Amino acid sequence: MALRPRVAVLLTLLACALPSAGAAESRVTVRIATQSPLSAEPAARGNEIRLGAQLALEQLGGPLERLGFRLELAAFDDQGRPDIAVANAKNIVASKEILAVIGHLDGRVAIPASEIYKEVSLAMIAPAGTDTLFTDRGLPGVNRVSGRDDVQGTAAAIFATTALAAESAYVLHDATTTGQEVAELFRAEAARRGVRILGFEGTDERAEFDSVIAPLKAKGPDLVFFAGRPEQVGPFWRRAREQGVKVPTAWTRRSSPGWPARRPWARTTR
Repeated sequence: MALRPRVAVLLTLLACALPSAGAAESRVTVRIATQSPLSAEPAARGNEIRLGAQLALEQLGGPLERLGFRLELAAFDDQGRPDIAVANAKNIVASKEILAVIGHLDGRVAIPASEIYKEVSLAMIAPAGTDTLFTDRGLPGVNRVSGRDDVQGTAAAIFATTALAAESAYVLHDATTTGQEVAELFRAEAARRGVRILGFEGTDERAEFDSVIAPLKAKGPDLVFFAGRPEQVGPFWRRAREQGVKVPTAWTRRSSPGWPARRPWARTTR
């Protein structure tokens, strides 16, 4: 749903910028493209992007329809791969009917694709992707929805101390460069605010978490912060609950659309 207001603005600008299409028989087709994984592992989240854009067009596309334009969605499957995204991007910029693109799920995919979009100044709205480089390049057509990696950890630490009143924390990350950076930012801000950091660990485990849970449980923190993705964090917390860990968690949903509007950088679970 966070995507809809931005699509509404985009549709309003298009309605103002395009000439009237005149009679119904001369209707001009206007397409908004999406790029996201529709067939690979993160297809469920990729389809959230496609369905969110489709809903926005249906609910907010009235001004263009009344002007005589036919509004359509063109969904592209980037399979979560930069090479596929770039190939799709070349087809997108070659189409004169496509006036904007909503994508991608992951910053490492969005960045190379955006280099293609900029060749024709195609407007791009990234509903996910937290890589700082995405917008740091200063491309005029690039817009982002999700919070940046360099603020997520800090914001989560502020939430942990102000809303959860945590006095101690155990910090985990998914063993990626980005995950570790977010975790380090959380650790630094939390420590600055007087939170005792009882552990700091990276793991790429997806199923067997007992070796991670045992020291965490022994330390008994007020809060666990996990800088990782849902497909890893979910199984971790299911196993942790089975092992008797009941403390709340604050975790980043990196590169994922549909974040809570009031806390766009973290979610807590008790």
